Amino acid sequence: SSWSEGEWSDRRGWPTTVGFYEGRLWFFGNDRIWGSASDRYDSFDLDIEGDSAPVIRSIGDGPTEVLSWMLPLQRLLIGGQSKVHSAQSSSLDEPLTNTAFSLKGVSSQGVASVDAALVDKEGYYVQRNGKRVYELAADQRSLSYGDTDITSLVPEIGEPSIVRMAVQRQPDTRIHCVRSDGKVAVLIFDRAEEVRCWVLVEAAAGGIVEDAVVLPGEDED
Repeated sequence: SSWSEGEWSDRRGWPTTVGFYEGRLWFFGNDRIWGSASDRYDSFDLDIEGDSAPVIRSIGDGPTEVLSWMLPLQRLLIGGQSKVHSAQSSSLDEPLTNTAFSLKGVSSQGVASVDAALVDKEGYYVQRNGKRVYELAADQRSLSYGDTDITSLVPEIGEPSIVRMAVQRQPDTRIHCVRSDGKVAVLIFDRAEEVRCWVLVEAAAGGIVEDAVVLPGEDED
């Protein structure tokens, strides 16, 4: 009498991305969102009441079986196959709860299955075709987020496709975009100086780059 089928299984599917936001452990996928009880990362107990109760929601907006990433910005942004979703409460300063939770679409570009990159208050993601990189930034006029194609001047820089992203902060900010052909498109920018530049890096002697990892160093990452 106390048995019930689990939400996740080989038959019902599994979450496709996971992360932490506002003291909860979040799972995303299969058109669903699961947020743990507040400050209880191992509990999804539906008997908990009040604002600390788990958050379990359906998306129901476009193809959402695969949600590729989440970005913990001023709002929780979720990258889906058809659009980028913004999870929000009734105001920017109010935390997400099971009763104060709604999803709004902020971009209909759709995202590729590549982890997004976080740089301060902005996010960067690979568009659905796998070749373009978009910046997600807050729009003060609409009090929401909007995106900008930062590969528009060199659209071929991401071809044939981008498979990995990593962010370096020192001595300057660089986003390393590993391509499927083993080359790396590197975005170098300084927001204060309004400088942005793409550089293509190739391994010597016909070598290829498979992945990019950034570690902090004494003078530079």
